[in-house]
Amino acid sequence: MVVLSLFTAQIGFAQKVSKKMRDKQTPKDATPFVNYDSISKKSLQKNWKLEFSDEFNDNVIDTNKWNIENSIKKRVDVTLYADKDQLEEKDGNMYIYYRKSPKHDSAYNAGRFTSKGKYAPTYGFLECRMHVVKPNGHQTAFWMMPEGKGMSNEGIDGTANDGAEIDIVESNKTKSYSLGLHWDGYGKPAHKSNGRQIKAPDMHDTEYHIYGFEWTPTFLKFYFDGKVVATMTDPKLIPHVAHFIYFSGSCFGENNWLDGDIRKNEFIQKGNTDKAYIDYIRVYRSKSK
Repeated sequence: MVVLSLFTAQIGFAQKVSKKMRDKQTPKDATPFVNYDSISKKSLQKNWKLEFSDEFNDNVIDTNKWNIENSIKKRVDVTLYADKDQLEEKDGNMYIYYRKSPKHDSAYNAGRFTSKGKYAPTYGFLECRMHVVKPNGHQTAFWMMPEGKGMSNEGIDGTANDGAEIDIVESNKTKSYSLGLHWDGYGKPAHKSNGRQIKAPDMHDTEYHIYGFEWTPTFLKFYFDGKVVATMTDPKLIPHVAHFIYFSGSCFGENNWLDGDIRKNEFIQKGNTDKAYIDYIRVYRSKSK
């Protein structure tokens, strides 16, 4: 009954989403990308309706949809700065830039942007076509975070039901990437997680790949280029509150999380700029609920 009441409440929210949240340049027949047959394609068209999209075809970031993050994140051996100069919309993409910062010797720049306070669905099918950086002390992430009080919306209850960090892709390895959930805050011993490392040996060999996330009241499915690579059905792992969209670049020094150390990345250290770029983001709402 709790899940049903939460889902019913969210229907009201869905009806209030402005048409401006749908990019006019998104194809009218767009549906979630899956590697199924034509019958499944028709089923997707029947069951999913586009609610939010950005094709990034303008020369200015749409601030009706996005917040440009201006932040400082201090790690053990590097400090990460995010601001408007590390993001750029041009040539049909949103670019996230990675640079050595002039602020001090251990400072680095990487762009980050979110839909917090502007668009935060509960359930749906999220899809992003993008090119992530090949990790060498830096990474690209496409993820979600709960609105309101974040991962502790309703306190620590041992489940992700009241909100979780939902990682759709974190490009932490050369031939694989991480996905999964974190919930009940980040502090020990309450913090919990359920992560997977997905093999994707060719993920950096082509310009774009499509990362998808199907979120319903009863399951989570993660997609890579239209193929399901992870499924979660444990009721304790299913969030039932609104989450906003998050795109981020990050840099790390010595670590056991991703390949490389940004301080030893010769391309960055020589003053060059690396980049990730996003072709589009689309979010679909179920028609059957």
